[in-house]
Amino acid sequence: MPRPILEVFDFVSAEDVLAKILTGYGMVPGVASTSDVSGPWDRPGSHRIVHLADGSTLSEGLTHYDRPSCFAYRVSDPSFALKHLMTQARGEFWFEPADGGTKVEWTYTFQARNGLVGLPLRLFVKSQWKGYMDVCAANIVAYFASAPAANSGR
Repeated sequence: MPRPILEVFDFVSAEDVLAKILTGYGMVPGVASTSDVSGPWDRPGSHRIVHLADGSTLSEGLTHYDRPSCFAYRVSDPSFALKHLMTQARGEFWFEPADGGTKVEWTYTFQARNGLVGLPLRLFVKSQWKGYMDVCAANIVAYFASAPAANSGR
């Protein structure tokens, strides 16, 4: 991404970014909004409710925040079909300076509800979640392609 690491980190980790970049893919609805934020979104232990475009929700809690290198979060309690397959998932974003900008790595790890749903969960991740993450990454790139350079001080 051809932007400084602080600018990229601050955008991707911002409290209000989800609806801008998580626009949906296939069976995974986009994010419509968040509510019930318990504290500053740059403080581990803060949590919120994520409202999806189809009316469903999930809980999200910040587990790690180390500006500008990484942040991590845990999602749980989905109110949609995924609740039958998973108990929780962990997302992590890693940022590092790269030639002319910033390298971003985003990983997700799902915890299956039980052994019987492990295969269906893996199939969902490969067929739907990967596409969801790809769309999100493309939305981040598109944002920086169209946005003027920002002041990276916070």
